[in-house]
Amino acid sequence: MNNVTENCDTIKQAPRDYLFDNMRAILIILVVWGHTLTNMAYDHDALRMIYYFLFFFHMPAMIFISGYFSKNVEKNRNNAFIKLLVPYLILNVVDYIYKIFILHDNYFGFRFFQPSWGLWYLLALFIWKFFLKDIIRIRFVLPLSFLFALLSGYSKEFSEYMALGRVVNFLPFFLLGYFCTKEYIEKIRRIPKLVSVVIIMATAALSIYIVNIKLFGMEVFYLRKPYPQDQEFKRMLFRLLVYIVAIAMTIAVINLTSSKKGFLSAIGTTTVTIYVLHLFAIPALEKLEILKGHPYYYIIYSVIITAILTFVFSRPLIKKIYDYIIDSLSGIIIKNKN
Repeated sequence: MNNVTENCDTIKQAPRDYLFDNMRAILIILVVWGHTLTNMAYDHDALRMIYYFLFFFHMPAMIFISGYFSKNVEKNRNNAFIKLLVPYLILNVVDYIYKIFILHDNYFGFRFFQPSWGLWYLLALFIWKFFLKDIIRIRFVLPLSFLFALLSGYSKEFSEYMALGRVVNFLPFFLLGYFCTKEYIEKIRRIPKLVSVVIIMATAALSIYIVNIKLFGMEVFYLRKPYPQDQEFKRMLFRLLVYIVAIAMTIAVINLTSSKKGFLSAIGTTTVTIYVLHLFAIPALEKLEILKGHPYYYIIYSVIITAILTFVFSRPLIKKIYDYIIDSLSGIIIKNKN
């Protein structure tokens, strides 16, 4: 059986484009860091400012890259079930067992299609990649995807079941990546670096401002639920703001990231392993309540933990073990073609 956990965003290139490996590495590090901050960010403004800055763009940019490497629509549809849906179903069961019987979380009921925490990304990727062949046949699909995402908040349909809220609301970034060409990337790379630095500084300042005036809560960044009743229009404007900043920050990341092979390049080829395994590691660390009530020390701790988790989970041996386990479990479920 083919390796079902192979990074489904990677296509063969000659020579290899290290820009995207490096971008993946930077973004997965920021994803891990953001998740280490989640619990404490609810209670401390300093952490919440960092959290808002990260959540403005790290997942939209990751999804953009996934879309960029999804141009072979036939391959996407053929591989989506075995490489995304089956691992998602396996990991969803494992996550349930892990949290109930090992971490002793309160019983939350098993749900196949209401993914727990970060596993929504695998399910969303499956849906995007499987239906991409049909989605791109829609006229003006890219601007329509943004309009639909903004208006979807008025409907109760697009919520956490099958991650439909996130499927719809992050779809524009997947399509941006799909429609983006190498020529566009080269044009972005030619933008003066100072412009990107200003974008990053402006995003940081905006994050600080939003937290200081308590403009909106963390839920706005998750893009997973309908707008609260009686706040629909205001929340739609907040979502539009997130989209604008996310696009600007994605451009800045493309512009500033090195295209040369380096230590980040290897990490960028193991992002699936890092992404999945950190979803199990962080809840265990949260149970320890390390430095609870000490936000500034916790920032230092979160950086150290992020570095350790990223390093360990990016090791070839860890990836090999993870792949073997998922492949073996998938082999029990799925028959070989022969």
